Amino acid sequence: MGERKRTKQAGQALVAGKTPKNPVVINARTPDSVPARLFGLGLAGAGAAHFTAPGAFEPLTKLAFPRDTRRWTYSNGLTELLLGLAITFRRTRALGAIGLFAYVAFLGSRFTGSRGSAES
Repeated sequence: MGERKRTKQAGQALVAGKTPKNPVVINARTPDSVPARLFGLGLAGAGAAHFTAPGAFEPLTKLAFPRDTRRWTYSNGLTELLLGLAITFRRTRALGAIGLFAYVAFLGSRFTGSRGSAES
C-alpha cells in the first residue's frame, strides 16, 4: 500500500473516531531553542574576549583570584568559551548547563571566600 493511501486512510479513520489500522508515524524533532543558542554564543564570546582583552577582566578576576590573576583570567576565559559552545549545541546542552552551574558555584565560593578573608 502506498504512503499516500495509508495517510488518507489513517486520516479518515481518525475523523470517523476509529483507531487507524496502520497509523502513520511522523518522526519530527522539536525546534531548537534560540534563546539557549544565543546565550551559549554570548558566553563563548565573553570567554574569547578574555584572550583578546585580558586587562578588562583583571580587576574583577583579582577580587576572587588575588594570586596569578592573569593565569586565572585565561583559565576562566577558556572555561566560559567551552561551556558556551557546549550550551550552543543541542547535543551537549545538558552537560554544558550542569558545567555552568558548577562553574558559577565555584566562582561564587571564590568571591565569598576572598571577601570573608578581606574583612578579617
